[in-house]
Amino acid sequence: MPATIASQDVASPFSSVPPFFPHELEATAPPGPKPVESAPAPRSSPRELAYRLGAFILMGDWFAACCAIYAGLELRSWQRVSDVPAPQALISAWALIGSLLFIWFMLMFKTYEASNLYRLHKWAGSLVKSMLLCSGVAWAYIGLFKVTAFSPRVGVIYCMLALLCGVGLWRLCSFVFLINPRIKEAVSSRIIVIGWNKKAAHLRLAMRRDLAQLGEIVGCVTSPSGTFESKPPADVAVLGPFPSIVALVGECQASSIILADVSLPVGDIQRLISYCQREMLGFRMMPDFFPALNSGLEVQTISGVSLLGVSKLPLDLMRNRALKRMVDIGGALFGILVSTPIVLLFSAIVYWESPGPVIYKQRRISRSGSTFLIYKIRSMRLDAETGTGAVWCKQVDTRRLRIGSFMRRWNIDELPQFWNVLKGDMSLVGPRPERPELIEKFKYQILNYNARHGVRSGLTGWAQINGLRGDTDLSLRIEADLFYLENWSLLLDLYCIANTFFKTKNAM
Repeated sequence: MPATIASQDVASPFSSVPPFFPHELEATAPPGPKPVESAPAPRSSPRELAYRLGAFILMGDWFAACCAIYAGLELRSWQRVSDVPAPQALISAWALIGSLLFIWFMLMFKTYEASNLYRLHKWAGSLVKSMLLCSGVAWAYIGLFKVTAFSPRVGVIYCMLALLCGVGLWRLCSFVFLINPRIKEAVSSRIIVIGWNKKAAHLRLAMRRDLAQLGEIVGCVTSPSGTFESKPPADVAVLGPFPSIVALVGECQASSIILADVSLPVGDIQRLISYCQREMLGFRMMPDFFPALNSGLEVQTISGVSLLGVSKLPLDLMRNRALKRMVDIGGALFGILVSTPIVLLFSAIVYWESPGPVIYKQRRISRSGSTFLIYKIRSMRLDAETGTGAVWCKQVDTRRLRIGSFMRRWNIDELPQFWNVLKGDMSLVGPRPERPELIEKFKYQILNYNARHGVRSGLTGWAQINGLRGDTDLSLRIEADLFYLENWSLLLDLYCIANTFFKTKNAM
């Protein structure tokens, strides 16, 4: 049930302020969106301060890079066995041009965007990539144009090491400045949330945990009906009712508004957006229409028409899919080579215990609902599904062979699926494939179940290494699968592959 805030509970010093949408003005208001009173001027824009801070870091990186390249070339010149010293003008020119090129590459990698100011790992990755690109350009220039007058072929290596040390030291010092509470508060938006729900609570936790999130929720106001979808925590201030939003923005020095209650009438939302634009306040909404894969939401504009949809997941990019497929092919070939003796051994044991076909083929669902035949070493009796059809596996299953429990615990029965990976039916890492008969039930019983089929099914996956397999909660398993889809990276795949051999919880 929605949490209701009684009128006496939300009374505030701003209750005398004219309402947000004054009804008494409706009769005389001109056509078009209804006006909203202006709030007192908020504090200096955190976004503008973040821009300035980014420019300060950029200039510091450039100066540190220029000094580092100069020092590296000077060191190389000092070490050279030559009576003729390197011309200072040439060293200075190489340092100036090299540092400018370095900064250009850093800009291309979006290092100085406000959202990346506090992401040290982003900056470190950009530093290494920019340094390698600069080195490549320098060597290419020296080779292509046959530069003979002081061409620092070896000096480039000295410059790379100097860049790592010099720029790295500067950035660590600047990071100490960035995390100063006064600086962090100055560049962080003060946010008022309209309404409150589970997503708002999750957002607040994320903002507190992630240093790079330049925002602070100072409180919330009720929806126009005077209710909340869920009750705010005790440490979240209920600032007042929705009609007092104008006064509250000035009182709290808010610079941004987030609309959590998207059930507001379209007219109210439009007037709220107009107010935020007029007062230079940030405005964002929490879309309640997409229950899954929210990280992939993207607004596309086609001939002036805005479309909101899920279209920006990591594996929607061709380069990521190509990289993942190359790893799959290499891993499948290696897996087939290593696992063939093991498959032959356990196939013989299965045949000895239960004569008949030892490779079990079963229809499963993969990416975009496509079907394929999955290969497994048979771990159950030949008549395991006679009279029952497709049923869910249990921890204690009388249909299982004696060797079957051992194979399932150590994933040995899955080894023939390297052939599925090589054929392109599956990937090394992804959500585990399920049978069409069971999916027909699960897609109605479990929220967002079929969203997991946005990628190829996997031999192992994020859910599996976290113990979510076998007879476990399917809802939690789907959450893990969707986390994988939204956060895919090559490192995450390699992590899942490595942990498959050590994490066997709930294997059966």
